[in-house]
Amino acid sequence: MIQKKECKICNNKLYQFIDHTARCTSCGVLLFYPYPDENKIESVKLSEEQNYEWYENSFIRKLEGFKDIISFVFKKSSQKEYKILDYGGSSGQFALIFKSVFPKADVFITDINDNSLFKEYSIMNKQIKFNNFNNDINKFDVIFLNDVYEHVNDPVNLIEILEKKLNDDGLIFIDTPRQFWIYPFFKLFNKYIYRKILRGTVSGAHLQIWNEKSFKVSLRNTKLKIFKKKHYTELTQDPEYYVRGMTINNKFLKKIIIFGVSILLFTFKNKIFVILKK
Repeated sequence: MIQKKECKICNNKLYQFIDHTARCTSCGVLLFYPYPDENKIESVKLSEEQNYEWYENSFIRKLEGFKDIISFVFKKSSQKEYKILDYGGSSGQFALIFKSVFPKADVFITDINDNSLFKEYSIMNKQIKFNNFNNDINKFDVIFLNDVYEHVNDPVNLIEILEKKLNDDGLIFIDTPRQFWIYPFFKLFNKYIYRKILRGTVSGAHLQIWNEKSFKVSLRNTKLKIFKKKHYTELTQDPEYYVRGMTINNKFLKKIIIFGVSILLFTFKNKIFVILKK
């Protein structure tokens, strides 16, 4: 099937087709292209064993990240009976941290892979089956998309759906990768490394890497506005994991990149934390 060369975020023309990626002429989003069917998104295919392996390697990092997210969104009020949704919550690990801070909260979860919820965490999560989510009547005080917005095939449509799931004065929190300084730097000075960065960060699982403009454009069909925002440095796996994804075979170059990441990591600000509010 021949796909239209149109941006799925703003509907303008795509350009700069490099390997498996495309960039929008208007909003600047970096996209996996051609667009995959939803059932072919790589993160959907993870088995139970692969899910456990992923969290084994990222557990400590995710704990720290979740604590930062909670402190970013909430003032201290452990007695508050929040009703929250962990959208795309996968293992359900977020509920473990959230309920340790807000023990009276109700934590709901939904994920495109219904089987990704760990049985060890299921007691803390009220699962909504993914195919039932659109018709589910629950509404929420806060909806969390923790490392999810880059994975969804149609983020513009998703954010419209989630807006309707909010209570009055409800919030949506999004934590997602952004294009930071290494993208324009290596695009200008070293095309080989730039293509390797694209190989390691844009994939059939990571479908879009945002910039400021494209993120705002993705909200265009809603009444949601950015209420609070910050840029944040976070790697959910060790640097070797990302270098493997870049498919660099030269051992010396691998060592240089890993060393460079360890020195310059504090400058990355590779994630965006955003709170959306009507």
